[in-house]
Amino acid sequence: MKKTLLFLFLLFNLKMTFSQQLFPTVQKNNDKDNNQAIYHIELNEAVIVAPQMFANDTDRYHYNQLKYYIKTVMPYVNASSQLFSEINTATANMSKKMRKKYIKSKEKEIKANFEDKLTSLNITQGRLLVKLINRQLNTNCFDIIKDLKNPFTATYYQAWAKLNGINLNEHYQPEDNPDIERAMRSLGY
Repeated sequence: MKKTLLFLFLLFNLKMTFSQQLFPTVQKNNDKDNNQAIYHIELNEAVIVAPQMFANDTDRYHYNQLKYYIKTVMPYVNASSQLFSEINTATANMSKKMRKKYIKSKEKEIKANFEDKLTSLNITQGRLLVKLINRQLNTNCFDIIKDLKNPFTATYYQAWAKLNGINLNEHYQPEDNPDIERAMRSLGY
């Protein structure tokens, strides 16, 4: 399991960028007809979610644990989607040999920086990581590995993942994962 998670993460870089601003911005437009200044304030998006009702404390515990796990793996998911798009744009015009070399260099860089963090994830977090990567990239992890490495490697990691109850070839369906969707909305993702 740890090797599977490590390999999945090695495909992705952890450089994070935030496109949102921390503070509201004020813009001033002049109305030429009335000679007045019009101010526009752009605020950050606020997500308001109704309080969740649970049948018992066990359900509440599992939901809160899911939210905690999502908070734990979302930096990896965001970084992996960013790296995947970066690799696709960088290797679009490369030859096969140069593409392979570029992907290997990225893999070594990620392994050196984040191997310890990935191996500390538990199986549930690994399963959630795969689902959220599938959700964000709109493709399954098996296809990503197959595109970046080769079909044999993808099949090998699929076999390892299956031993731990993870299906890399599964497409993410929001209607099949209502708890994940609800937790993601409540966390603002």
